[in-house]
Amino acid sequence: MHHYYHPHWQNFHHRRNHAYRGRDWSLDKNYLREKEEPQYVCVSTDMFDCAEEQVRATLQRRPEVHDLDAKATKLKRKFDRTHAPMDGLIALMAQAPRAVLAQLQMDARPHDYHDRRARLFELIDFNDTFDLLIMVLSDDNRARFVEKIKPAMERTCRQVGAPFFSDEQWDAIVRGLSREIAVYLAAKNSGFHTIMASRTQDALGIDIQAMDPESHRYVNLDIKSPSAFRHRLERLVQEGRMTERELLLADQRRYAIAQNGHGRDKVRVVLFNTLPDDYGEIRGFRFTNEENVRERLNQLIRDNGLHDGRFGIVSV
Repeated sequence: MHHYYHPHWQNFHHRRNHAYRGRDWSLDKNYLREKEEPQYVCVSTDMFDCAEEQVRATLQRRPEVHDLDAKATKLKRKFDRTHAPMDGLIALMAQAPRAVLAQLQMDARPHDYHDRRARLFELIDFNDTFDLLIMVLSDDNRARFVEKIKPAMERTCRQVGAPFFSDEQWDAIVRGLSREIAVYLAAKNSGFHTIMASRTQDALGIDIQAMDPESHRYVNLDIKSPSAFRHRLERLVQEGRMTERELLLADQRRYAIAQNGHGRDKVRVVLFNTLPDDYGEIRGFRFTNEENVRERLNQLIRDNGLHDGRFGIVSV
């Protein structure tokens, strides 16, 4: 009997082994490497309040500023990857204490080059997150952004024992970034290839790059308020990089050309004066009329545009 069934069981085991190739352990390894992040469930249904809840939930019971340092960098990288509005709000709130302390240290030690450069990059990272967040917010959330984000960031700073920007500092940040975003959106809506500056470009005084898609000529733009434009011109004269006659001419033209950086990193930048008489008011981070910006960019690219293959690249 045993002899009779033996061949049959051999065949059965052979077919079974052929069909079953064993467990694919590589799938388990991938799962362990790429864990899904748990989804946070907010108490509030308001987007801004929910973001603040999530930042608060990441902190220890008695948090300090350094508790947010590593988290802030990680959260910014996540937002740079996802471009999700909620990720942007969380990243901006987490970066606020570090940005405030960086500003205070720069004000206290204005002549310490190495420390100033490190703090400058921290402020640039904060501004980058601010800019990108405004771009991805809906029109409704963009309209209430400034009103909602300021008290939320103040509470975050207070929780970790850090001060917040003074009213003057905060107003200056909002006004300055509003101009940058408004020019960027006007250029983009007018058909120019447009890039918001990287942190390296920003350190060289470049806020925006705008390229004509037909000629492939582009300009590096440093966006200025009228008062900041005038102050910058006077500094260039003091540094011997501009004559008084050139200052008067730049005042009349409402823009100026400057060479920023040193050695291999030297770049040509257009100081762009956002005079309300020329371009109108900014509301909700946009010019009420973008036509004059389009005409000025066409003129600047025609007269001063670069065609060196370095659009989007800083290092020469």
